[in-house]
Amino acid sequence: MKERHWNNLVGSLRHGQCVLMLGSEIPVRTSSADPKIAPRENTSLAEELRQRLARELEEDARSPSGNTLAALAQQYEDTEGFGPNTLRATAEMVFRSRQYSPSTVHEKLAALPFSLIVTTGQDASLAQALKLAGKTPITQRYHLRGDKRDNPEFVLPGVPSSPVVFHLFGNAAEPSSLVLSENDVLDFLIRVVSERPPLPNSLLRALKRVGQSFLFVGFGIRHWDLRVLLKVLLRALELNRSGPAIAAEPLSSLLQPDRDEMILFYQRGTRVELEDDDVGAFLTKLSERLQADGGFVEQAASLGPRPRVFISYAREDSDLASRVYDALQKEFFEPWLDRESLEGGDDWNERIEADLDSSDFALVLYTRAFCRKTDSYVNKEVALAAERALRVRGSFMIPLRADDLTGVDRVDALRKYDEMELRTTAFEEDISKVISTMRREYQRRQR
Repeated sequence: MKERHWNNLVGSLRHGQCVLMLGSEIPVRTSSADPKIAPRENTSLAEELRQRLARELEEDARSPSGNTLAALAQQYEDTEGFGPNTLRATAEMVFRSRQYSPSTVHEKLAALPFSLIVTTGQDASLAQALKLAGKTPITQRYHLRGDKRDNPEFVLPGVPSSPVVFHLFGNAAEPSSLVLSENDVLDFLIRVVSERPPLPNSLLRALKRVGQSFLFVGFGIRHWDLRVLLKVLLRALELNRSGPAIAAEPLSSLLQPDRDEMILFYQRGTRVELEDDDVGAFLTKLSERLQADGGFVEQAASLGPRPRVFISYAREDSDLASRVYDALQKEFFEPWLDRESLEGGDDWNERIEADLDSSDFALVLYTRAFCRKTDSYVNKEVALAAERALRVRGSFMIPLRADDLTGVDRVDALRKYDEMELRTTAFEEDISKVISTMRREYQRRQR
């Protein structure tokens, strides 16, 4: 790995700006019933489950097929006499078995200062390793078979001593949430992209922080289907728009043409750099470099929660909206603009209502162009924001008057809200006052 990539990764770790993206291919420590046999660390729980499913199929005179867990799980699920419920029960039994415990790799990861860990693993090995390291992990999960109520918002403390471990593919402690078969994986991707149910906004906000970087470990990207899955996740979670990323993956078993093709696969459309090294050796180097640079900086910025601000504006005022968006980002707010988040084919009513419902403030760019919108979607936004304002104690909707408006120009729906100035000739001064007002109000709500 090039020196600048090491420097970026170590720097982001030092300042609490690196998210660990953990796959399911991390080996676990496997103990034998025979005390004379030493524990081994050469297989993952995903592989242990795959082998277990294969044995059960063979015992039923079936011929197992598929080199990955998802492929074999699909066969198991489709085979008469087995089915999805038996599949999830078997997975729960394997993933929660006391025969397996955290490996050296888990221990090395637990020692690093991650505040947020997103994993496709479904077991508790990393959480156990974090506890052994003296930390207090907070476990959350995505439930693709639930609704929005089953996937609630949560607070991210933003400190390595209490990291959040978010299980994308469900948690074995709740078998109905597990993503195992090929159909499950497809359903997961469809539900994440369609936001039915949506991933918690608290998670998405943390993933999309400005300056964030990512470390991918244990995704088994030598396998084509896992490679595609990782890239789809990058796009679905919009990590390709975030900071740079490193993927630690030993490639020594590949021929040089295959290795070159894989590297190009990730560099096209993403910002992922592949580190061809044994994961354990890579993590040792990373830890040594981190300590040599002074270790974690305790004053690192918290992951959240940060105030989320919905910006409503007329299309003619898009440049001003962009200035407001940029100013809020620099002050550690989470601004929302429709041009950033809405795509063709989206249900605009549903998307905007959901985003307003999770926002802490709504700013309306109160301009002449806005006032001329007698039949426009911006009026729908204002109506939804006014409804949300009824449920929020204190100021929620703030009109920002950017033009001189006569009484005739004014919009009736905004008359009862206290306005603030946002003059283009004094933008920095005025936006600073707006930010201060929202920050005081947000702090008051947290008491």
